[in-house]
Parts: sequence; C-alpha cells; structure tokens
Amino acid sequence: MAPEKQGPEPLTFRTFWRSPRRALYAVAFFLVFALAASELGLVSQQLHNGGNSYANYPGMEYKHDLGLLLFSCVFTFLYLIGHIFVEGVGMIAFVTFLLAVFWGTGAGVMFQVSPFRSFNCGNPADSFAPNWARFHDQCSRIVAIQGIAWALWGLMVILFFSILIHKLEIRPRPNITFYGA
Repeated sequence: MAPEKQGPEPLTFRTFWRSPRRALYAVAFFLVFALAASELGLVSQQLHNGGNSYANYPGMEYKHDLGLLLFSCVFTFLYLIGHIFVEGVGMIAFVTFLLAVFWGTGAGVMFQVSPFRSFNCGNPADSFAPNWARFHDQCSRIVAIQGIAWALWGLMVILFFSILIHKLEIRPRPNITFYGA
C-alpha cells in the first residue's frame, strides 16, 4: 500500500507568519492601504475646497492632477480588495505595474506644477507666483500630497519587482556555474 500524499499545511495565523515572504507582503499591503487612505483624505480635501470651477485652483493642470491622484487612490483600494481573489500572480504584477505608472505620473506632475517644496513653505506668500500665492497657507498639505504619492510610487515599484522575482522564481543556485563542471 502506497503512502498517501499529503497536501500543503492548512493556512492558519501561525503558519502565515512563518513565511517571511508572506509577512513582508502583509506589511507592504498594509502600508499601501495606509498611504492610499491618507492620500485620499488630502486629495479629497483639496477637491472639496476647490469645487468644480477652474477659478478656485492655481491652474487647470493642478486640478486635473488631483483628479488623477483621486483615481489612483480608488484604483488602489480596488486592487487591495481584488488581489485576494485573483489566482494568478501575473495579473497582480500587471496591475501593480499600472498603479506604479499612475502614482509616478501623479507625483511627477505635482512636482512640476507646484512651486511648493518642503524647504520653502516658510517663505512669504509674495515669493511665489501670483496664482499660487493665495494657496500659500496650504503649502504643507500640497507637499504632503506630493510626498505620499512618491512613497506610493516607490512602494508599488518595489512590490512589482518582488512579485516579478516571486513569479519567475529567481533565487541563488550555489551549484550552478556558467563555466562548466
């Protein structure tokens, strides 16, 4: 009588945390959730204050970038919910790459459009362009929007490459050499 094949050990709380990969993915996805939630709050506050008129924003590009960042937040939440139900890692890697592009674009446009940086928020309002001078009191919020968007871009890039390494099973093989046996 042949011995029975046993399947993988059932996933419990204890077996989940034994794998460093699972633990790192859990931490990464928690960070993505926390950063996207804070970005959603900051972006929606800016959109709520500005309303639907271009006159309430320093420029049309800034308003459209806020819309792109709002879409990125919503898409990130859908990704976080949906990645649990997807069987293939390839689709998760593709969507992670898409999110990295969206977050990088939103952060890059915000960097180009906004004159505010972390080191010049203390400058007087008249040191900025006239269309940005009236937003001087919101400098720290705009810098925070940009910083969180860059952080989410970096986190998505790291997640993309880690998922790619996981998918392609890239690992060191000490007994293999390129120069023959």
